[in-house]
Amino acid sequence: MRWWVRCLGTAVRHAALEQARNRLALVLVLFFIPLWLNLAYWVLPGDPVRFFLRAAGRPVSLDANTVTQLSGALHSLALIVGFMMFLATSRSGGFDHRLVLAGYPRLCLLLARSGVLLVTAALTAGYATAWVCAFYLPERLDVMAGAFMVGALTYGGVGILLAAMLRSELAGMFVVIMVSLIDLTLQNPVANPSADSPLLRWLPAYGAVQGAVSAVGLGAVPWRQLLLGLCWSAGLTAAGVVAFTARTSRRASVRALLGRRVTGPALRMVTLRLLHPVRARVYRQAGVHDAVVVKGYEICRRLVRRSGPVEAAVPQLFPARLRPVLWAVYGYGRHLDDLSDTRRLGRQDRYERVSRFGALLEADLRRGHSEDPLRAAVVHALWTWDLPGDGMAATDRVYRQDAQGTSALATWDDWSAYWHALTFPFGVKRLLNLFTAPGLAFVPTDAEALRAWTDAFNLLDTLRDLREDAAEGFVKLPSAVLDEYGVSAGDLARGQAAGRFADMVHAMTARARQWLEQATTAGAQHPPLAAALRTVVELHLLELDRIDRNPRALLKGPSRADPVRFHCTLARGRFRVARAWRRHARSAPHLPPTVTLPQPAADSPAAPDTRPLLPPVPHAGGARPPRLPAHLRPRHAAIIMDGNGRWAVRRGLPRTAGHDAGQRAVRETVYGALEIGLPCLSLYSLSTENRERPAAEIAAILRLFQDGLDTETEEVWRRDVRLRWSGVPDGLPPDLVRSLRRTEHLTRDRTGLTLNMCVNYGGRDEIAHAARALARQVADGTLSPDAITPRHVAAQLHLPDLPDVDLLIRTSGEQRTSNFLPWQSTYAELVFLDTLWPDVDRTHLWQAVAAYARRDRRFGTTRSTPGTPGEHPFQG
Repeated sequence: MRWWVRCLGTAVRHAALEQARNRLALVLVLFFIPLWLNLAYWVLPGDPVRFFLRAAGRPVSLDANTVTQLSGALHSLALIVGFMMFLATSRSGGFDHRLVLAGYPRLCLLLARSGVLLVTAALTAGYATAWVCAFYLPERLDVMAGAFMVGALTYGGVGILLAAMLRSELAGMFVVIMVSLIDLTLQNPVANPSADSPLLRWLPAYGAVQGAVSAVGLGAVPWRQLLLGLCWSAGLTAAGVVAFTARTSRRASVRALLGRRVTGPALRMVTLRLLHPVRARVYRQAGVHDAVVVKGYEICRRLVRRSGPVEAAVPQLFPARLRPVLWAVYGYGRHLDDLSDTRRLGRQDRYERVSRFGALLEADLRRGHSEDPLRAAVVHALWTWDLPGDGMAATDRVYRQDAQGTSALATWDDWSAYWHALTFPFGVKRLLNLFTAPGLAFVPTDAEALRAWTDAFNLLDTLRDLREDAAEGFVKLPSAVLDEYGVSAGDLARGQAAGRFADMVHAMTARARQWLEQATTAGAQHPPLAAALRTVVELHLLELDRIDRNPRALLKGPSRADPVRFHCTLARGRFRVARAWRRHARSAPHLPPTVTLPQPAADSPAAPDTRPLLPPVPHAGGARPPRLPAHLRPRHAAIIMDGNGRWAVRRGLPRTAGHDAGQRAVRETVYGALEIGLPCLSLYSLSTENRERPAAEIAAILRLFQDGLDTETEEVWRRDVRLRWSGVPDGLPPDLVRSLRRTEHLTRDRTGLTLNMCVNYGGRDEIAHAARALARQVADGTLSPDAITPRHVAAQLHLPDLPDVDLLIRTSGEQRTSNFLPWQSTYAELVFLDTLWPDVDRTHLWQAVAAYARRDRRFGTTRSTPGTPGEHPFQG
């Protein structure tokens, strides 16, 4: 209470000071009012004027100078008080904004503004009444003072209202003058013989004029006219107060104080903190400070809210610091669903958009950042909370099928496989583990219960979107169910409940209830999760009850639960969850602090090569690459180019001749990679251990590198090849380092093949470099040691944006990896060739890729998928 009183005192003091600083208004009050009254009384004739006074209900006769004096007094008050309130309200805008942002209640500002208006109107009305009494004594002095005050209050409200609409002081003064001049001139019988017209009753100063004239010659009080004047003053003052309230809102204050000086991401962050402090605290607790990432999370949050009330309620039942990751996980799928289902695009366009989003997100995940807000949020969630994301490829594939219209669900097994691919792209176990803490644990049955809940959730979502999906030609129910109940997609699209539609809906809701009953067994050793899931189940049951009462309503649109029962159930559930978390407050989930994600390096000033790119040189024997589906080709192949020296020795040549011959094999391999469509190829050109070889041999190798980097003479760079360099510059000639950097930059916009040249490279040195970088972040306090995940290590490698190696090839019959990309090759398929490197051509690469396509890659799971990562839904 003391704080509120202090705020009110500050607002009143400021408003009063604003009026006191208006010296022009004070001069007008002191001199303009008596000047106008004197001129009206002495200059105008005292001839009687007869007119009809509606307050008396009869004609009256008053001297012309008296009537004009009263009209002039009211006009003076209208001008002065209206201008005073306009100027004070307009000039105090900046200070009012600062008070609002400082936490001052706007009610204090409103009371202060209204109070100052009341005092100003009372003082000026009293001053004008005193001057009128200097000429004659009215019959009812109180009525005259009241009439003058009503007129002053009316135009004071006009001034406050204009201050919210106009910014120019000249414009405000002009509007006040013109309105008051028209109003009071029309009501003066000296200037307007038709002053008794009934239309004048709708003018603002009508009640004040009728009351002032009545106070001179009538003993009665004109209550009806004074009340009408009070209504005008109250209405205009209320309108001014509403406009003032809108002008001093927190959002308007942010725009007024920061809109011109802060732009872009900084403005969004400041606006979020000021307008939505609760969500800002959520992001602070989650360690999210980047404006682009915050914007992406906000996009995901809006996607969740748009999906339905239950979807929007689920994140509110979990700790605030985990809500962003839940928004991102759901927003990712919702965005892809929107891309695949949008009706304004054709199927091919939808397919391309879904494919492009998946490819861009995959590239962003390798880099650890994104320029697109939504993808930045997804990347941040996967990196910060170490979500696996291996199922994203399967999810993207399903959405591409949806976009093309090739998805088909014949049985419940098909239905389960379809929805599990969409629901579990990030690993259920890892999501569950985010909630674990000392004293709280999950058991294997919790994952099964969660899976049962997602089945019920997906079935309910299918029922909600039944007609919309039917209009798209793909009802997300097994076709066997539709056939059993005699329901066709065409009838659903037309909104017709053909066949046994109601029976089918009741059967589906019964199945969803069974799954929800299984879901209630989750969280036996985790009370907060149990309370949250119990609340979600209750909300779903409310939706199912509404559907069971009126199944045909599904053909008109989504059926929602009763809002009153829904929000009561949600409030009760939030209370249960909060109480469960309070009981385990000491075991709150530990989340990593802010992590430093890799940022792109600044480009050098060199300009890219704009010459037209040529196709690969055909194979000398006319060989063509095998035709393999894209998902069976490796994303990244790496080759240990071994056998140059032995090739030369066997021919009686110096070892340097073997390296010269190896250059031809490099070109052949690059052309083969382009023809078969490899995205990335790494070549082990020079290891840190190779530096121990004879100086002459090292000098020859470095000379070959230098020559091969010349974009004017080396034919490889005339193709769609982008150069990347893995290694360290220590010990390399400065000219070679500059050439590597220059060629990297000249080819940076190529998209065909990324050629990673590993020059002066050592795998253990690369990992040690990553460890040192993470140690520096820990020492700086920007990273907690307990928060380090494999992604953090991978982000500090030489080229973190390249995908992991899928296929590792070594030539010359040796069978070891020799410190080559040890981190990236953890799950690589190995192929060893007996051929010496100078004898290798592109067909050897194609044979290795074909062998890779035939292998089953399980990545530690029990389900095998040829050539692609495992997609087990519960992969952690």
